[in-house]
Amino acid sequence: MALVFGWLSILGFGGGKGIIPQMHTDSVQYGWTTSEQFSQFYTIGKLVPGPTTIFTALIGMQAAGVVGAIVATAAMFVPSSILMMVAGSMWKRFSASKWKDVVAVGLEPVIIGLVWSSVLTIGRGALHAWPAYVMAAIVTVLMIRTSVSAPLLILMGAAGGAAFLR
Repeated sequence: MALVFGWLSILGFGGGKGIIPQMHTDSVQYGWTTSEQFSQFYTIGKLVPGPTTIFTALIGMQAAGVVGAIVATAAMFVPSSILMMVAGSMWKRFSASKWKDVVAVGLEPVIIGLVWSSVLTIGRGALHAWPAYVMAAIVTVLMIRTSVSAPLLILMGAAGGAAFLR
């Protein structure tokens, strides 16, 4: 678990959403969670303050109790924190370089693709019933067209799920 989450931590540039598909694959493949549990844990990660990838603690807890939660959380955050401190100092050092802008622009489409891949991965663990599709469409429209916060949208979705998906 430490190796899997440590490696994902280093690969998670552009935010944790970029590693969600691989995290899902590994978590399900190694039997730490089911696809449905993974989606539930991800949702909980969106509700609590801090980075979404904090839900790795829930995966670790599910797989190996409190020790698993500690190992998964440390592996998810320590390697990337060290890498970002090193990269941040290098970024400052090369602030006048043209390559800095080239790298930043080049990474944008990669990050966008990884985020969309995450959306599709989380959708695999969702319920596949017409009320769920209707609620997803409503939440998507509200997210795009209003300034309603993500936690409130998640709670609205949960309330809709409790009412219509029993």
